[in-house]
Amino acid sequence: MWRNAVSDFSKKGIIEALIFASPRPISAKQLTRFADIESVTEVDKIIEDLNRIYENNGRSFRIKAIAGGYQFFTLNSYAPYVSELFRDKNQFRLTRAMLEVLSIITVKQPVTKPIVDRIRGADSGGSVHSLLEAGLITVKGRQKSPGKPFIYGTTEEFLKTFGLESLKDIPDEEEMKQLFEEKAREEVEMQIEDAKETDTDTESEGIDQTQA
Repeated sequence: MWRNAVSDFSKKGIIEALIFASPRPISAKQLTRFADIESVTEVDKIIEDLNRIYENNGRSFRIKAIAGGYQFFTLNSYAPYVSELFRDKNQFRLTRAMLEVLSIITVKQPVTKPIVDRIRGADSGGSVHSLLEAGLITVKGRQKSPGKPFIYGTTEEFLKTFGLESLKDIPDEEEMKQLFEEKAREEVEMQIEDAKETDTDTESEGIDQTQA
């Protein structure tokens, strides 16, 4: 019944609505099924047209291929404003040590903690635990060696966090270093801003107490 009604709506509008409503990246194959569109090629063409419309109209967002599907994302120039909106909700911070461990796992995966430790020259237990909790890495199995250490690899959440479509898009070690350096700078800047806000709040409380 609903498939007969699809023709009454714009295909662009249907694709746009599906991507907007999906809590996770939605694949082109899923879009062909839900939107009753004949081919993945047609879906890709519709998304190209939508992005062209957004660009021509000066919109702050685009549709991007990420983690095996499509998702809306905000342009970089608007990211600081969006980060401010979610600052209190996002308490998780990637430390430099965590980024270092994540970089090694990303490039060397599947890889065990002893190998990560050997490359870093330091124990990585705390960072590995935090990255697991954040959903950026996952256990892929156990190595068939003494002690049977866990084997780690990155996740779909990792792809989403760093704006990558698939593991094939993971850059080389030098580009990865630059990518994580940028992320580290962002984390430091957010911490500095948080500290400034805390200082301001403390000063305000002191003024209020004096006036009282």
